[in-house]
Amino acid sequence: MMTGRHSGTAAIALDGAIDMHCHFGPEPLVEMAAKSPHSVDPIEAAREAADHGMRAIVLKAHEFPSTVAAHLANVAVPEVQSIGGICLDHPVGGLNPHAVECALRAGAKVVWLPTLSSEQDAPTKVKAFFGEKEEGIRVIDADGAIVPEVRTILDLITEYDAVLATGHVSTAEHFAVAKEYASKGRVLVTHAMHATTGPRLTEQEVIELADLGASIEFAAHTCMGEPSTFANVVSALKRLDPAKVVLATDYGWTTKIPHPAAGLHSYVNALWDEGIDEADLKVMTCDNPALLLGMH
Repeated sequence: MMTGRHSGTAAIALDGAIDMHCHFGPEPLVEMAAKSPHSVDPIEAAREAADHGMRAIVLKAHEFPSTVAAHLANVAVPEVQSIGGICLDHPVGGLNPHAVECALRAGAKVVWLPTLSSEQDAPTKVKAFFGEKEEGIRVIDADGAIVPEVRTILDLITEYDAVLATGHVSTAEHFAVAKEYASKGRVLVTHAMHATTGPRLTEQEVIELADLGASIEFAAHTCMGEPSTFANVVSALKRLDPAKVVLATDYGWTTKIPHPAAGLHSYVNALWDEGIDEADLKVMTCDNPALLLGMH
């Protein structure tokens, strides 16, 4: 239900915003699946972020660590901090501590658990991306325990003061990871409540994960894309402590949706239109990402 407010008359100022989920190209597998090129390369993403008064972007790639892309973007656009990460998918060897440590040494600040390679995503999808011989990756064993490779990776994340993001893993894996690590390190639930990717977490599950200590990422693509879970996300936001929420975009991976920087602003303004407090929106878009990334 609309509140009667309308941000079009006085858009919210978001100087200092940080997008923790900014895709960039080229990335062949993603472009094959999306049937579209990316909307931005890393330097374009950084330049547009600077134009919108943003403080930083976290560059996400499913096929390779994004640390080199972040370095080049920082050289080209020093006004905005571009930050790299690594997704633990088949192209980097899956749950590969050696790849994680190399990325962290190169400045990565976010480690995503398997995304396109996760067993949670349909087996046909995994095979379409990576070939018939590849199986989906799990981060827990048949008894629900965290597998040894992930424990090693968690130790590396702690050592390098980075963030563990949950990627596309299942609901059971989300809870196992949150119970294991959220009290020790920083856990970010990736594009929570997304309708088509990952475990389709419910509002109550998101609340419970936050209670375990995880931060909850609500992405623009989850809310503004199709199908949308916008109303569900608004409902969850009204129940969650703003200190546990990060607003990001999950934009950049196709030309069919807004560019990341502009999309973050339109997303935040849409949430304000639905009654979310402006001060809380700034906390969720500026302060919380900075705390997670160690930028305060």
